[in-house]
Amino acid sequence: MSQSTSEIRTQVASLIEQAIALGPRKELRSTLVRALEIAKGDAPKELTQLHYDRLGRGARLADPVRPGLIMKSSKTGLKRWTYRTEVDGKQRELTLGHYPEMSVSDARDKWATLRVQRVSGAAPDLRGDTTLGQIVDHYGKWASENLRSWRENDQLLRKHLLPGREVITLAELDIDHLSAPITAIQAKTPQQARKLRSAISGVLTRARKDGLLPKGFSITPVMLPEVKAATPRTWVPGTKDLRAFLRATREMGDIGAALRLIALTGTRLREVVEMRWDEVEFDAEIEGLGTVARWAIPAERMKAKRPHVVILSDAAMAVLDAQRGSGSPCVFPSPTYPGEPRLANHVGKVWADKRDALGLNKQFTVHTLRKALSTWVAESGGTRDIRDRLTAHTLATGVDAHYNQAELTSPAAEWWQRWADRLAAIEGENVILIGEGRA
Repeated sequence: MSQSTSEIRTQVASLIEQAIALGPRKELRSTLVRALEIAKGDAPKELTQLHYDRLGRGARLADPVRPGLIMKSSKTGLKRWTYRTEVDGKQRELTLGHYPEMSVSDARDKWATLRVQRVSGAAPDLRGDTTLGQIVDHYGKWASENLRSWRENDQLLRKHLLPGREVITLAELDIDHLSAPITAIQAKTPQQARKLRSAISGVLTRARKDGLLPKGFSITPVMLPEVKAATPRTWVPGTKDLRAFLRATREMGDIGAALRLIALTGTRLREVVEMRWDEVEFDAEIEGLGTVARWAIPAERMKAKRPHVVILSDAAMAVLDAQRGSGSPCVFPSPTYPGEPRLANHVGKVWADKRDALGLNKQFTVHTLRKALSTWVAESGGTRDIRDRLTAHTLATGVDAHYNQAELTSPAAEWWQRWADRLAAIEGENVILIGEGRA
């Protein structure tokens, strides 16, 4: 007598249960469990797109037919496909893509590919689970060994890029995640936005060079938003502005000292803030000047990438004398890392905060101190060559540049001292100068 279909199914189910009881693991066990469900007639139904569309925020939905394929919905409603598998004896969850950008059928095809890879023993590509924070850390480590500006870049990335995005995986990352922080600060601080764009570009470039990006990662630096150059400022601080500045610096510790030295020498913010004691020769013999204090700024710190020599005025020397005794090789050492200089951006921000507190014009940046010197020299009869020599705007190149700097050092030293005298008069309590009304 032939057996009925139900009897056959019962026998098959019994045999499968016995096989499962023997303790198979991994893929074999999953296959037997699936076969048992079919034999008993209670195999799970295929999920439809409607099931995934209806998945609520903060919920997850595992595919009953495809082990390890899961959809997760974040608290904000962002849905992503993941694949849970075992790698080197540990459970790992790989992000496959976002829904609906990756459709149900695409996710299932990707799952099938990964299952075949696992059965064949091929290791899955785990790079998609690398987070944005991890590639920023990787870039930071490389930059600290190769870039002078690494601290500034690191601060920009951690202040503007990482908050709210640090744990986003590369599989989840899109261009909007990287563009938004640049756009957010572009209008108010275009210079910072340009630096942030450059830093983010560096993160992507370093990650690609070092093989950290997953296969198919399509975001490139050229996709980041361009930041327009700031409109050149023509505003120059007048007598009242300079008086307020000079008096304010007396209350600002070594940051104030750095700002005063910038004003006295017409140098740039970074050139002063990163000044080292071994750059200063206190008893230099210079033809036509005798014994003077000379500050030689190395080419790598100059905008034009040419060395620049400043003959220090008496007031500039007074600033340096007050900075002695720290034991650091830096004239303006970092309070956190005494062997390294302060961050130029931090000094600039401290002045901006002080300026705003004093109610001064917001265009009064550290850089405008150079304009104040150049403008005064021009108004006082100084030639273009002298102004370029004082502010390191030398137009000549090669041998001519060295010749011009050497030839103009003696008259430049006189102008630096005259400018220092001018600032001292401005700062004085009872001195009223012609041009007092200029804002």
